[in-house]
Amino acid sequence: MRPSLAHAPLRLPRCLLLGCAVAAWLGLAAVGSHPARAQTAADISAAAAKACAVMSGQTKPDSRTLQYLLLLDEDLADANPVAVALYRDVVHECPKAYLSYEQRLRTRNPFAGGTLVKQTPTQLTSSGTSLTKPAPAPEFPLRCRGRSGMASSEGTLLVVTFAKTDHPAAQGLQPGQCAWLARAVRPNEPAHIDVPLPSAGAARNGVAQINAGGTWTFWVVNANTSLRATAVAKGTPTQKP
Repeated sequence: MRPSLAHAPLRLPRCLLLGCAVAAWLGLAAVGSHPARAQTAADISAAAAKACAVMSGQTKPDSRTLQYLLLLDEDLADANPVAVALYRDVVHECPKAYLSYEQRLRTRNPFAGGTLVKQTPTQLTSSGTSLTKPAPAPEFPLRCRGRSGMASSEGTLLVVTFAKTDHPAAQGLQPGQCAWLARAVRPNEPAHIDVPLPSAGAARNGVAQINAGGTWTFWVVNANTSLRATAVAKGTPTQKP
C-alpha cells in the first residue's frame, strides 16, 4: 500500500483529465510502452518534476502530465513499478504541492489557481459595458388627497408626507391620505414621497397646490426609505403623463 502523507488520496476523476480511462492507458507510451516496464531514473525524475510543476500551478497540464497524474492516482498495491517510482519521486521532490493537489481533488478541482480551471467567472462585457443591464425598478401609481401641511419643500425636492389607509384608493381617501390603486400602503412601505423638480420655485409651487387640496396621482418607485416619484398629475389619470 502507498505510504500516507495525510489522508488516503481520493481517486482522480479520469473524465476530468482525459475524457476516459481508456485514453489514459493508451497514452502510457509517454512514460513506457507497458505499465510494468521499468523506466530509467532520469525518465522518472523528469516526469516527477513535470507533475510537481503542474500540481503547484507553475505550468499548465498537457496530455503527458495528465498521464503522470493518472499514474499517481493508481492503487500502488497493483504492483505497477512505474507508478511506484513516480510516486516516490513526487513525494520526495514536492510533498506540499502533492498534499495540496490531493486536497483539491476532494472539491473536484485538482489544479492550482491560474492553471487549467479559472477560479473566478469572467463577466461578459462589450466596450467596457456589461451585456446584462439590471432591470429598472418597477413604478406604480399612488393616489393621494391633498390637505394643508401635507407637502413641504427642501430646495428642489418636493416632499409629500401622507397617512396610510386600510383599503385601496378606489374605496375613497380622506384629506392627507394616500393608497395604491389596487391595495392599501403596507405598514413596512414608506409613508412619504420625494418628488425631484427642476427648481426650488417649482417645488414651492407644488407645495402650494397639494396643500390646497384635491386629488393627485404620483407614479413612484419604492426606494426603501421613501417613494421616489417619476411623474405627478392632478386628478385620477390612468396613464402616466
